[in-house]
Amino acid sequence: MSFIKCLGTAGACFVVMKQLRASGGVWLSVGQTNLYIDPGPGALVRCLSSKPKTDPSTLDGILLTHKHLDHSGDVNVMIEAMTEGGLKKRGTLFAPGDALEEDPVVLKYAMGYINKLEVLKEDSEYRIGDIRF
Repeated sequence: MSFIKCLGTAGACFVVMKQLRASGGVWLSVGQTNLYIDPGPGALVRCLSSKPKTDPSTLDGILLTHKHLDHSGDVNVMIEAMTEGGLKKRGTLFAPGDALEEDPVVLKYAMGYINKLEVLKEDSEYRIGDIRF
């Protein structure tokens, strides 16, 4: 079953810091593929408390559109959850270069847990399982 589950749509620092709207990001499921988009603050908690629950260990990948904290604050814990604490190296991380280089939002140890890294470039197309963007 394909679905989009909004686990938080907050943007801008004041909306996030006051949690006027949740900031957990979006779970996209197409066919057999699960992709988490912009895991902001509270992403893991929102996954586990959603009805029905979304299980981060079933994720195939994580997409960061940019490195602002409202979009990337929980990326490291979501990588840990996707890989079951790093015990099962798996998944793809899609992220812009500036999220990985100087002042990275993805920690070095978490990078070691994923199977594949795709550095996003303008005007490019990406695919993971049944999802193409």
